[in-house]
Amino acid sequence: MQAHEQATDPLQVLLVDDQEMFRGLVKETLSTDSTFSVIGEAATGAEAIALTGELTPDVVIMDVQMDDMTGIEATRHILSTMPKQSVVLTSMSPERGYSMLATEIGARGFIPKKNLSTSSLCDTLGINELGAAA
Repeated sequence: MQAHEQATDPLQVLLVDDQEMFRGLVKETLSTDSTFSVIGEAATGAEAIALTGELTPDVVIMDVQMDDMTGIEATRHILSTMPKQSVVLTSMSPERGYSMLATEIGARGFIPKKNLSTSSLCDTLGINELGAAA
């Protein structure tokens, strides 16, 4: 996670999912908590890679299953060039070993889409809900 000027600065989030409706729901959910600020959205792995380099978000929320490339492949690429980037994987499919895979590839963790909330994101990132490291 990148350093912030103040503990109250929101964490900048890039949402990556091929379903626009899901991105909208996550954006709406995160907007209810001053801990997070969505600074960009991507519908493909290629867009995720480009926008992560361009926007340098604090956190990338990455869907595992997308059409052009998987979120796993996109995450591997992002972390090969930006090893300190925080990526959280998510999927409609329950677990399927994604937590272990997320850890193996260097992501911060995995949250099933049905459980994705500001609280679960804070827990996965190891921060309290005021944006400070726990």
